[in-house]
Amino acid sequence: MAQLKMYWLKGTPIADLTLPEGYTLVNYKECIEDKIAWVECCKNGLVGDDCVPEFFDECVADVDDRVPENDVFFLDHNGEHIGTIAAIYHPEEKEGQVHMVGIRTDYRGKGLGKYINNIAVKKLAAQGAEYMYLTTDEWRMGAVKSYLTAGFIPVEYDEGMKERWEWMMAQLGVDELDMVYEDRSFCRKLYKAKTIKIGVVGVGRGRDMIRYCRSVKGAELVAICDSYAPLLEKAKRDFADGDITFYDNYDEFLNHGMDAVVLANFATRHTPLAIKALEKGINVISEVLPVQTMKEAVELVEAVEKSGKKYFYAENYCYMASTRTMKSLYEEGVLGEFEYGEGEYMHNCEPDWSNLTFGDPNHWRNLMHACYYCTHSIGPLIHITGLKPVKVSGFEVPFNARMKRMGAKAGPIGIEMITLENGAILKSIHGVGPARNSIWYSLYGSKGRMESSREDEENGAFHNLIVNCDENEGDNKNAPEKVSTSDHLTRLAEMAGHGGADYYVMHHVCESLRGNENADVIDLYEALDMFLPGMFAYFSVLEGGIPMEIPDLRKPEEREKWRNDTRCTDPEVAGDMLIPGYSKGNPEIPDEVYEYHKKTFLEKLANK
Repeated sequence: MAQLKMYWLKGTPIADLTLPEGYTLVNYKECIEDKIAWVECCKNGLVGDDCVPEFFDECVADVDDRVPENDVFFLDHNGEHIGTIAAIYHPEEKEGQVHMVGIRTDYRGKGLGKYINNIAVKKLAAQGAEYMYLTTDEWRMGAVKSYLTAGFIPVEYDEGMKERWEWMMAQLGVDELDMVYEDRSFCRKLYKAKTIKIGVVGVGRGRDMIRYCRSVKGAELVAICDSYAPLLEKAKRDFADGDITFYDNYDEFLNHGMDAVVLANFATRHTPLAIKALEKGINVISEVLPVQTMKEAVELVEAVEKSGKKYFYAENYCYMASTRTMKSLYEEGVLGEFEYGEGEYMHNCEPDWSNLTFGDPNHWRNLMHACYYCTHSIGPLIHITGLKPVKVSGFEVPFNARMKRMGAKAGPIGIEMITLENGAILKSIHGVGPARNSIWYSLYGSKGRMESSREDEENGAFHNLIVNCDENEGDNKNAPEKVSTSDHLTRLAEMAGHGGADYYVMHHVCESLRGNENADVIDLYEALDMFLPGMFAYFSVLEGGIPMEIPDLRKPEEREKWRNDTRCTDPEVAGDMLIPGYSKGNPEIPDEVYEYHKKTFLEKLANK
């Protein structure tokens, strides 16, 4: 992802700033002490914490037309170098380059950036620069604000720049800016991004979405709804500082006034709430799962189509660092034609099962078959390749002692073997009852393979990505390379849930609602491509593992067959089409198992 680029144009007024008392400007001297000080000024983003002084030579001393002793400056305080900037003039182009602008960590937030920017602009203007340029990133908001103060403006030079700058303007509280092309001609007026008003249903899982809305400008949390009184009361205490209305009634909540609703309630209860919101003209952001029956799938598809509103599927594993990068590389053609892929979402939920199910024997997690909760493993593979599933065979691992201790009436692991529309094969393995966790993805194509690291690896685990692909088919060079998975949002997202993935989900949803056609979102049709293979895998298990064709509900003619199909493991929804959570029949679970989990849950809730 390209950095943001900014220009200063000749004729822009230059402020006459005076350094604060106690601060002085000095030139770089060719010595190890100044290189060490330069590294310290550039840490927290421009260079890594392990950066060595010699990196100065690569980063600054190797730039064309540079004379480090004339072009690199330090801002000093009490005799210490606490800030740096490079201002390099390229005489042939009559352009100035502002480079490696940094303030030492303990001096940040004091507004010192505007002084060193001013020094650079004055120096380059005096040398005859017709314009000046620099590059920066979204997460360096303080720096961007200081560049704007110095007279730099945004440049349109790569896909998505308009939307990225409008988002930045919302974060910085800037209402309007000019944008220019790379040739410095006028491009357009920019206006800060529209604020998206969001309501959240489900305080538990919804907390990550709530945190997003409260941490960025351009997304406003206006309402929270939860039918479970203890959690709703806790939310009132936790978020008492915001202008938020709290509801325990969903119908009243929908009347509040919002652009989109986040459905983070029980996974098997999303569809009815989604349809109600769509009928009210509200966009829907649905946590997993999208539906639990084919009847619901047909009804939801038709509700989305009729409403004209947007449905977003919040499958956050598509936005983890490794899978996000795989998608970009695949779209660039690095992998070639897709041939085979594997996805794993193995989650030992036993340690937290009390908090997840509240000791309720009829909780959806205790009733659902292993193959149903499948989109964490299948979803990223579908999203990366953009291919539709057409056939699936399903398998389940036998019920075991762990599942009995948990009170879950299903096998611990579900497996899907999926055929895609191009003939490629996917293998998906997932479950809540393995002894150890595993999140892992591997893709094979005509040029090679790319895969995330295994979860047991240190230093980032499944956020790391190894690519072993040829430039051309048939080169067979076998040269694995660990590639960067960072992009322009990585630093902003690092504190969000699921390795930052929850931030990306909400960011792209809000961008889509503002009209950004390049926003990376998952619509309902794609959500069903991720989920239906799991549903039909269980139907396959019940039929001895035979292959099952997967419907494509994009086609209206395919919907009638499924319009009244309520097969699922939920007795409240299935009616006379109820199927067991385990293919051999629901296991018997002693009452004391659920009593233990209920007691544990209530004790933990009381201590929060």
